[in-house]
Amino acid sequence: MSWFRCCALALLLSSCGFQLRGDPSVGLKTINVTSVAGAPGTLVEVKRMLATGPTKVVATAKEAEAQLRIIDEKREKTVHTITGTGRVYDFQLRLTVHYDVLVPGREQPLVDPTEVISTRLITYSESAPTAKEAEEQLLFKDMQVDIAGRILRHIAVVKRES
Repeated sequence: MSWFRCCALALLLSSCGFQLRGDPSVGLKTINVTSVAGAPGTLVEVKRMLATGPTKVVATAKEAEAQLRIIDEKREKTVHTITGTGRVYDFQLRLTVHYDVLVPGREQPLVDPTEVISTRLITYSESAPTAKEAEEQLLFKDMQVDIAGRILRHIAVVKRES
C-alpha cells in the first residue's frame, strides 16, 4: 500500500509542474562579474553559482555580453530585542548589496542600480560568545548565497523581458 502512495505522490508532483531549481541560467552566454568597492563575499557566491550553469564568466568586460558590478556590500548588526533585565536577547543581522548590470555599447544599463537586503535574527548567549560568533559568520554566508541567487534570478527575468 505504501508503494502505491509513493507512486501516486510522484505522479502528482510531476504533473503539477514541480521542478527543482537546477542550474542558474541568466540568459547570457558570457558575463563579467566585478566588485567596485571590494565586496568579495557576494562576488564569490555569484561566480560559484554561475560556474554550475551555462553562462561563462569571463575576465574582462570587453569579452562579455554583460557586466555585473557589485557596487557595495554592507554588513550590519543591531540589537533587536532586550530582556526585562536590560540584557540583549537577540541581534538582527543585515546584509545589503547594491549592484547593476551594464551592456557594452549601450547607454542604459540592463539593470539599473538595485539594492538587495537580507536579514536574519541570532540569539545572544553570554556563556558561548565564540560559538555565537561562528554562527553569525555562517548566517552572513547564508545571506550572501541568498542574495547571489536573487541577483541572478533578477538578471534572468530582465534579460527575458528585453
